[in-house]
Amino acid sequence: MSVTFWEKIKIPGKKLFIFGIILLALIFLFTPVAMVQFFCLFFIFIIASSKLYSEYLTRKIKVTRMDSELRVFRHEWVRVELKIENHGLLPAFMLVASDMPGDLAVIRMTKTFCTLFKHTWTYLRWEGLCAERGVFRIGPAVIKGADPLGLFPFHLTAGETTKLYVYPSVRSVNLKNIKGTPLGNIISTNPLFEDITRYRSLRPYYHGDERRRINWKASAHLSAGTQSCGLLVNEYDAAASFPVMIFLNVNGAQYPKRNRRTILERTIEAAAALCLKASRERQTLGIIIYTSCNEEGISVISPAAFTLIPILERLCALEWSTNAPHRDSHNCMMTIINYGRQLSYGTRYLYVGPDLGDEAYITLNLLKKHHLSPEYLVIDEKTLLAAVPGGSPRYQIKESGYEII
Repeated sequence: MSVTFWEKIKIPGKKLFIFGIILLALIFLFTPVAMVQFFCLFFIFIIASSKLYSEYLTRKIKVTRMDSELRVFRHEWVRVELKIENHGLLPAFMLVASDMPGDLAVIRMTKTFCTLFKHTWTYLRWEGLCAERGVFRIGPAVIKGADPLGLFPFHLTAGETTKLYVYPSVRSVNLKNIKGTPLGNIISTNPLFEDITRYRSLRPYYHGDERRRINWKASAHLSAGTQSCGLLVNEYDAAASFPVMIFLNVNGAQYPKRNRRTILERTIEAAAALCLKASRERQTLGIIIYTSCNEEGISVISPAAFTLIPILERLCALEWSTNAPHRDSHNCMMTIINYGRQLSYGTRYLYVGPDLGDEAYITLNLLKKHHLSPEYLVIDEKTLLAAVPGGSPRYQIKESGYEII
């Protein structure tokens, strides 16, 4: 991401230039002594040359950010790198380059002191510790310099920044398989495992394919459009493909006031751990983020391929709310049911959040009519490691440590 202009240009020597030129011009005009006139012209030349030199450097020094976006997990180090270039023919002496870290906690911030000759460059590198989850802006870069005599110093502020995504901390989570359902897809190339009710895509016909797999309608459209006689064959998803949908409850009003922030962050870490595990298992993944019962308080990413990065970005930018009614577990329960009814057969439905109460769990058993068996990851010190009424498993989220459950 190249900086082609500077957002701010400050040259403190502007007044010196104006008044110096005027004063020396008056002395030159009204003093008949040749030696004094010579020195006046000499100093006028020095001041004007220094001014032009400084202005020239402000237009020829460029900064290139090596990364327009950076992604890192919480409690990890991020490395930021910038390239400082002198595109001009004149050398830039004693430049001081630094970068603004924004809200990022920086441990190893350094400034670069350098001299750039014509068409040369140098790098500014620094490291920061990402102590908090969130989306941050790094920059802008600041360059300080002057002409060789130091008469006209300049202060340049680059107009572009780097966007930093700090994902939740990496944690470990292990869930037992329920009724043989894995947390992930069983990859198989055997067409015997394909489910003909779950259409995936089309591919060209190969010798040996069954005639009943040929899509005659699509083949006819292809032949009409390209004047060829190619055949297309239907492909289906594997029968052992089990998508995951995570329901993340971050309604702050349902959490205890004591250590609320710490517990909520731990819940978000649990959801991120499930996402990472599902991704490692090559599983289609989705998430429902619940902050309140209003439409603005519910964010949904449907199960699909390549959703891990969008989900992690949504989690790192997540801001929980306490505006909803206290202990509003009924609205949360109804939201779980309403979205659960829309899920496809075989989806593994995982709830992550505070304890909902036995009555809510009994009501959530209605999802079994839709061939769903919800599982619950609960962060509540009073919750026991036991199944909820109706047989659905319930796990206790540890409030600290590398392992989630």
